[in-house]
Amino acid sequence: MMKTTSILTISLLSALPAVGCMSFGQKDPAPPPTAFNRVTPVSYEEEVQRGQSPDETPPTVDRAWWDPTGVGQRALEVTGHNSQDKSLAKQLFAKGEALYEEGLATEGADREKKMLEAVGYFKRAALYQPGTALEEDSLMYAGECYFFIDYYADATTQYDNLIKKHPNTKHLDVIDVRRFKLARYWLDRYTKDRPWAIQPNFTDEQMPTFDSFGNAIKLFDLIRLDDPTGDLADDATLAAANAHFREANFETADRFYTDLRQNFPTSEHQFNAHYLGVVTKMKVYQGPDYDGKPLDDAEKLLTRMKRQFPDKTQENIEVVEKLDYDIRAAKAQRLWFMAAFYDQRSDFAGARHYYRKIIQEYPSSNMATTAKDRLAEIEGRPDSPTPPGQFLYSWLDRRNDRPQAAATPIQNIATAPDEETDRR
Repeated sequence: MMKTTSILTISLLSALPAVGCMSFGQKDPAPPPTAFNRVTPVSYEEEVQRGQSPDETPPTVDRAWWDPTGVGQRALEVTGHNSQDKSLAKQLFAKGEALYEEGLATEGADREKKMLEAVGYFKRAALYQPGTALEEDSLMYAGECYFFIDYYADATTQYDNLIKKHPNTKHLDVIDVRRFKLARYWLDRYTKDRPWAIQPNFTDEQMPTFDSFGNAIKLFDLIRLDDPTGDLADDATLAAANAHFREANFETADRFYTDLRQNFPTSEHQFNAHYLGVVTKMKVYQGPDYDGKPLDDAEKLLTRMKRQFPDKTQENIEVVEKLDYDIRAAKAQRLWFMAAFYDQRSDFAGARHYYRKIIQEYPSSNMATTAKDRLAEIEGRPDSPTPPGQFLYSWLDRRNDRPQAAATPIQNIATAPDEETDRR
């Protein structure tokens, strides 16, 4: 007998604020762009075969004649030594589904009681039909039972178990939506409550036992890994990046933004990933005392963003110009730092190089005026500093005894003929 079961539909992903102005040196704003479209409502509808075919005898009980209490059978189920039994599996599934539908029609403690009872039947049904569609549906129903009574951590565990046993499950789209919703909920609760990562939770069934932030990011990762071509894969990547951005984990956020740019080229979030990628790289840059690669990467990414998204750039011209200005100012400051470094060491060759570079690349800046004045001051000074006490050990310098380069390149090949040259 064929029967179609419908599960409640859900809508997800409310739009986040649009791009706003960002000013470095002030308090870090929330990542501006995350404009999710609302997910198309999905429903869990599949055909489930239950009961027996006309030539089979319908089962009446789920206990064997030798085990009237059911204790022995349960022991076999727990230890995994139960044998496959298609008829019993269908009977258990039917009981679980009936309780599930009754639970949806009630509220409060009655719903929780019926759903938890239904979970037990679904899990038992899965044990008697491993690797089949009935096991797949049973595990999905068990996860849904937990979800609709707000046992969110148990629900995610059940979804994980389903995908582990059935990687290409037909319920993957629904699981993605569930995971995304739970991840967003856990992040919101984490932002509000700010629990410690090692602070255990033994009372709230809606939250994980430990580390709600880490578990939320894990759910985003599972969406990306289990369904990389799904509708929510790019959304999950951006959401994970934004979550790390808000926590000032800028290097991790940068990796997620880079992943979004490289692995989801057709995503609607490409402009946001470029813009926030530039902002994040500027946050990773620690100043002229440290590596300047993040600054160079930010400049290249901003240039690419302007070329690839001219319309979006024009719409957000103020924040883009602010980013451009900040990058140029940071690069100019880095050049000035290098010039001052060599100047203080009396290494005037290096100082002149960087002062001239400042004048060449930033001619209209106040640094260029100062650089010109300093070049005039060090005019005529030796390129390299004279080591103190050089006259005491100058006789140790044997460079004058070394062969000198000849005037022409041909004569500079060898300083003296060898045996092979004589024979030729």
